[in-house]
Amino acid sequence: MKILIDLTSLADNFSGIERFAMNMALQMTENRAHSYVLVFKNAVHEAFFQTVQQDHVEALVLKGGHKLVFNQLILPLKLYRQKADVYFFPAFPEPVLFFRKHTVTTIHDLGCWDCGENMTTLSKWYFRISYRKSMRLCEKLITVSEFSKGRIIALGRVPAGKIEVIYNGVSEAFFSGKAPGEAVRQKYQLPQQYLLCLSTLEPRKNLQLLVKAYESLILEGHDLPPLVLAGRKGWKMDGLLEGIDPAVVAKLHFTGFIDDEDLPAIYAGARLFVFPSKYEGFGIPPLEAMAAGCPVLSSDAASLPEVLGNAASYFESENPDSLKTALLSVLERPRTEGLQAQAEHFAWSAEAEKLLSCL
Repeated sequence: MKILIDLTSLADNFSGIERFAMNMALQMTENRAHSYVLVFKNAVHEAFFQTVQQDHVEALVLKGGHKLVFNQLILPLKLYRQKADVYFFPAFPEPVLFFRKHTVTTIHDLGCWDCGENMTTLSKWYFRISYRKSMRLCEKLITVSEFSKGRIIALGRVPAGKIEVIYNGVSEAFFSGKAPGEAVRQKYQLPQQYLLCLSTLEPRKNLQLLVKAYESLILEGHDLPPLVLAGRKGWKMDGLLEGIDPAVVAKLHFTGFIDDEDLPAIYAGARLFVFPSKYEGFGIPPLEAMAAGCPVLSSDAASLPEVLGNAASYFESENPDSLKTALLSVLERPRTEGLQAQAEHFAWSAEAEKLLSCL
């Protein structure tokens, strides 16, 4: 079977969606019973330098600039020239103007409907139109949780048998449990003790709730470690610190994007990982934190209880008092063992095998 995999999104961004696409493609191509065409934008992604040297893997590099023009015009025109048994889109839906049999697309979540107010108007409608087309015309849909599958069935009236749940995985590197060395601390200006939240800095990640709860506890006299907010800046986040007490702002640390090789140590060095997100199709960061041995406090929203199980502590989503109470409670407990067991349920290799069987 010849499988074409669209990896062009790896050139534009690197969040959980792109991580899913990259790891699935890397694992799938280890199965030499099939041949693969990996489609990249502007250059082969560095993670695939060795992969594309293999006889059963072909790299197709497309030149492009403007994201919308590339995705909806250049990409479909180039893909029509490719003959494959399956056309797989692991990150974002196939182009609206791409119509081929045996197209399989991934819908990670329905945030464009469920929390569209946290997106730009253009993004919201772009994804709504794309997802509607995929739900109607794709031969198979992939999603990353039973929660998202249920939302697709309910909103899109898609038959359950058309949707396959393929979970994200946790890479082996996160199970090292080694705290950051001095070089990593200096690179990101990390304090010796810290609370950690890692996500794209955008409204649906609910960082405003976390910062407000943290401020309230500090002003009430609680001696909390500094709060590290890690991740690239998304949209609608300019007012995150508006009205926050300057003394509290001084205890906040923004790292920006963290390189993959530094992530395991930064998780392992945190006293607590806090994930206040109000909507997730899956939620990779708290699972990675567990793999590194870091206690996790998460909101109880969307797919998070499904993924994190009984290994995490929870607070009521969007309830600041619940978050404050849970923060103090978890910080008072001794650090426990066994967090890694939940993360071990999610392996890229096992999920890639499920995906190949589905294709």
